[in-house]
Amino acid sequence: MQLNDSWPPSCDKLAAAMRLGLQYRFLILQAAAVWLIAPSVAAAFSIISPRSDAVLRAGQEVPVSVDIGSEIGLRRAQYLWFRQGEEPVATQQATPALVATAASTPPFGGMLRVPVDAIGTLRLLAVGEVVRGRLEGREEFDEILVHVEPAAELSTIEFAVEKPWRLDTIGKIVDIPVVGQFADGVLRRIGGASAGSTYHSSDERVVRVFPEGWAQVVGNGRAAITVANRGRVGTLEVVVDGNSEPNQTPIARAGPDLTVKSGATVVLNGIQSTDPDGDPLRYEWKQIRGHKVTLFNVDEAKATFVAPKVSRRRLLQFRLRVTDMTGPDTVKGADSLPSVVSVWVEP
Repeated sequence: MQLNDSWPPSCDKLAAAMRLGLQYRFLILQAAAVWLIAPSVAAAFSIISPRSDAVLRAGQEVPVSVDIGSEIGLRRAQYLWFRQGEEPVATQQATPALVATAASTPPFGGMLRVPVDAIGTLRLLAVGEVVRGRLEGREEFDEILVHVEPAAELSTIEFAVEKPWRLDTIGKIVDIPVVGQFADGVLRRIGGASAGSTYHSSDERVVRVFPEGWAQVVGNGRAAITVANRGRVGTLEVVVDGNSEPNQTPIARAGPDLTVKSGATVVLNGIQSTDPDGDPLRYEWKQIRGHKVTLFNVDEAKATFVAPKVSRRRLLQFRLRVTDMTGPDTVKGADSLPSVVSVWVEP
């Protein structure tokens, strides 16, 4: 008699169940191994409050907190405000809006005051100081953009310049120095589209305006720049008396966006920038997003920096402007519009 002839049917079911149980156990162990090996997206220093793109009130106190992720050596967190397009400052030179430790409530967070004179897009940068051992230390960072609105109404629009505004360099691009006097007594810079301002030039043969709040000197003569914001209007008379020799605007090209690894030497390449008149160029590189890095050769076609150590993909942005020259040491004066390059840093 063979074994199959005498094997009870109930034993077949038991064996099948045991095989199925072993398969499930193997799958669970396999999933656990993948979880242990794979990097966790959440295991990184990051701002969790306020949320990116939140609308905040100028002067308001808002709760701020970070997820410290796997940073068990975090000593403190510093929070810093920067305006859109403003260059960040190294943490040892900056005045943080808040410094928080593990003893803070919540840990490494607290109540953060929005700058009372803020309006439009602001960058909130959180920098964590990580200490491991006596000599080893580094900084982690995360950054979000928020929008700030004042609670008070705009009373009048003024210009922080002597009137009429006299300009004498054809081709030069400058910020329109517009400010708003608000009902709460605070004077706020309302330049740029994010602050709600719109611009108009009465004669673009004299001065051209851009939505970002820039004015470009085009030719000699008189014109009026009109700025509108929140139902108010301000007008600034402009007088241009410069060299009438034709001079075309140079073009800045900061190169394609980059993705790099932590610790890599990064080259920002503006060599493709040109001038229609064939004039030599002066270069000006500036960092406008992310935690401050040491940028070398900021006045040359190629600038370099070392990518910071990060635990999660982080964004750095840099702006290039070029100005035409009449020779190696003499500025001719026509400026380019800015060109921006994004650098994504990965662990």
